[in-house]
Amino acid sequence: MGKARFVFPFLFSAGGIAAALYIIYRVTTIVPSFEFFPFIEGSLFTDIIVILGIAIPVIVIEYFIIALPLAALFLLGSRMIKSATYNFSIMDIGQDFGGYRMLRRSVAPALFSISSAGLIVGLIEGIIIDALPLLPPEQRYLISLSATLMGALIIMPIALALFIPTWILNDAGIVTYLKEGQLNVRQCPDTEGVGRWYSSMLGGYSLFAFPIAMVSAHFVRPFIIEGITPNPQLLLISSLWTIGIPLLVMAFILPVVFLNEAAQRRSVGFIQRFARGLAAKEVEKPVIAAKGAKKEPKDEQPDEPATEDLNY
Repeated sequence: MGKARFVFPFLFSAGGIAAALYIIYRVTTIVPSFEFFPFIEGSLFTDIIVILGIAIPVIVIEYFIIALPLAALFLLGSRMIKSATYNFSIMDIGQDFGGYRMLRRSVAPALFSISSAGLIVGLIEGIIIDALPLLPPEQRYLISLSATLMGALIIMPIALALFIPTWILNDAGIVTYLKEGQLNVRQCPDTEGVGRWYSSMLGGYSLFAFPIAMVSAHFVRPFIIEGITPNPQLLLISSLWTIGIPLLVMAFILPVVFLNEAAQRRSVGFIQRFARGLAAKEVEKPVIAAKGAKKEPKDEQPDEPATEDLNY
């Protein structure tokens, strides 16, 4: 795993962050004299830059202070919930993790942030628009669109606090698999990473809520609630913004993915030691041979029997 794997994600992140800041700047210049936070000198754009500047060290603190304890708490919670029917093990997994996988890792927290942004978008719009009731409908429309991005970036540290522990658990190879007695029941053998179990629940919410949130924020609110007259240009802008906003938020999340890669050995070592304290066994990766393939001699098999218990 060389440094070349970071090139495309880095360019994607830098371009996305620059594009997001440019869009926010162009929109906030509509209200250059308004201050979101009165105690910060400057325009609304200055306020947003200050918020983002504060968010960066907060996310770094999250990773080094909150993420590891939360990963341990997630593991402990999963063990308490599944201990009756599942065993826990530490699987020896591969170490390849290229740029494409880094991009994929940023998708779920980005969608979670956007889907949850509706919790505060109304507050952002209300403060800005109510303070300037004479804005024309077109300017109100642009502010309404940009409020989704602002809200997503504010929610992003919360989303990362939930997703980073799942990354650590996945990187550590912590898996659950059905106990032998459970195989007598008519059910498929079940093996799943502990981190994937949590991220699947969070990702399921994100995939379900994202289209609802986007239709509400970019179509229902401006064209029905606000009464802005739709036209092909505005409908196209709303559609492109719905597709583009996840890419912009992913750009802000990718630096945290880079941070996780840099600290991966330390975090994985910590969570694996914690898993061993919970009696998790270490197993080798199972080898799935094609039907009719020649089996290796029995005496060449590893002494660790837990691999066969994974029921792959």
